[in-house]
Amino acid sequence: MAGTLKEQLDSITPALKEMRLRKEERVNQFRTVQGQIQKISAEIAGQSESEYDDLSSDIMVNENDLSLKKLEEYQTELQRLRNEKNERLMRVEQYIDAVHKLSSILGTDSSMVITKVHPSLNDLCGITKNISNSILAKLNSTVESLDEEKQKRLDKLHHLGKALTNLWNLMDTPYKDRQSFSHVTGLLSLSSAEVSDPGSLTLNIIQQAEAEVRRLDHLKASKMKELFFKKQNELKEICNKSHMEIPLQSEIDNLINLINSGEIDHADLLMSMDQQISRAKEEASSRMTIMEKVEKWMLARDEERWLEEYSRDENRYSVSRGAHKNLRRAERARVLVNKIPALVDLLIANTKSWEDERKKTFLYDEVPLLAMLEEYNVLRQEKEEDKQRQRTSQIFATNSIESHLITPHSTMAHWPVYFYQHDEASFLPGNEEGPKPSSVEQENLFITRPSTSARRTSTRSVNGGFSNAIPLNRRLSWAFSNWDQTA
Repeated sequence: MAGTLKEQLDSITPALKEMRLRKEERVNQFRTVQGQIQKISAEIAGQSESEYDDLSSDIMVNENDLSLKKLEEYQTELQRLRNEKNERLMRVEQYIDAVHKLSSILGTDSSMVITKVHPSLNDLCGITKNISNSILAKLNSTVESLDEEKQKRLDKLHHLGKALTNLWNLMDTPYKDRQSFSHVTGLLSLSSAEVSDPGSLTLNIIQQAEAEVRRLDHLKASKMKELFFKKQNELKEICNKSHMEIPLQSEIDNLINLINSGEIDHADLLMSMDQQISRAKEEASSRMTIMEKVEKWMLARDEERWLEEYSRDENRYSVSRGAHKNLRRAERARVLVNKIPALVDLLIANTKSWEDERKKTFLYDEVPLLAMLEEYNVLRQEKEEDKQRQRTSQIFATNSIESHLITPHSTMAHWPVYFYQHDEASFLPGNEEGPKPSSVEQENLFITRPSTSARRTSTRSVNGGFSNAIPLNRRLSWAFSNWDQTA
């Protein structure tokens, strides 16, 4: 290079000055990029602006490496941080938007919820939003908590809605009275994700629904008693009609106490009563054939008792008002009574078959029917044996009377009374001039003479007991003839 040293220095000074300017510009670029990196990093870390200001004054640029490659590396890092910041801001906005929606559905103040997470998230604060990991985690936890509360309230309203529907159906509530809680029943078919109307899950709605359920429950308790007693009476009527066992009163009282205390589900109670009624109807149907025969047996027993009383009536053949009706009834009763043994045997067979099929005892008014039938057979047998003994005694007595009347001497020993009562003396051969009885003897004779009706009854009894017996007047004539011959 020609020229003096000064000339040479003057020639390179502009170039040196330009290099210094370029260096300073490059350093500023590095400082700017590094500053932005630090700022975004501080925001991501959740540091406040004051903390960031303290750090920004300490930015150190490595002037030993101011290459474009290094600058590009910083710029790439800055772009990555910017993307991460934007992503975090979007997540924060999504969380905040979810908080607003959930709070609107639940009827809570969203700004209070957001401010509680971090004041910077509230737009009214006017500060940079904190997008740190901890804030994002808190926002996520808050949204999850609100979602859980939403599901919890929806489940509660589902339960209340079903309860309201059941109560309305049970008590036939008019449609217009149901409209005030249509928003509650409208939620029954919706999932949590489908519920989005503001104020649809507020605490006030839940409290109103709970109060309505309590009110209807109170009304239902009284109506349930009425329905319970109605079904109980229906069950009793079925049991009484078929003479089946009726539930104990203590069990019924216990159920009433459970209704009053609310410890039993009313729908389950009614379902249980309906099942009992259904079983009672089914059993009554299975007993119908036997019960028809039992009724016939009971009627026949009544006629049997009447016939026994009628047979003991000594005036049953007297001419009186209604006597002919009793005679006709007695004829019908005898026909009916004669059918009793076969009817009882059939009843016993049918009852045993029913008990074998059902594996239980056939009760009639809480008494085993078989025991009643067997007891009746025993009593009937005893009556038959008693009647047979009476017939035997009557035959023996009748035979004794006949034997007494047929023997001449023993017979005539009792007949002088009749001789004195006749006017013709031919009845006393060989004694035409005999002494006449005194007036006292005549009076006694008339007193001891049997009456006409008594004699008629005695004649009927003898004739009725023996078809080949000799009539009484013929026996007397024969006795007088024998006495004539022996005298």
